[in-house]
Amino acid sequence: MINIRSSVTQTPHILLARDFHTTREEISALPRLLEGIRADYTLSDGQFFNLVVAMTEAVNNAIVHGNRLDPAKSVRYTLEARAEGIYCVVEDEGDGFDPDDIADPVSPENLMLEGGRGMFLIRALMGDLQVTDTGHGTRVAFLCPKE
Repeated sequence: MINIRSSVTQTPHILLARDFHTTREEISALPRLLEGIRADYTLSDGQFFNLVVAMTEAVNNAIVHGNRLDPAKSVRYTLEARAEGIYCVVEDEGDGFDPDDIADPVSPENLMLEGGRGMFLIRALMGDLQVTDTGHGTRVAFLCPKE
């Protein structure tokens, strides 16, 4: 399901919403879908690049780490226009995690380890990152702030 609303609705409003069964193919479609919101919400090229990176990391984490590539599970994401920027929410049906347990990927002892870079990038590029256990999965929310 794809839902894109026009900017003529009142703020805040949904720019993009998607709900799909776990599959990696969704990751390759994401930049094109995000490009579609630029008609409804002004983003600089830098903001758009940061949004694509952060959303790609969050959706990939939901697919791979949250749902563990289980096609019976779903991933949902929503991008909502707000006065302060684009509020992004990605939800999976996994077991959850504690973001404080993720090793710092830029520490010398962790440079060669896999994992942790996605959350690091989201934190670095976006504002107000929140990770919540929903009781039936994980909800990752962050803000792509206005410039």
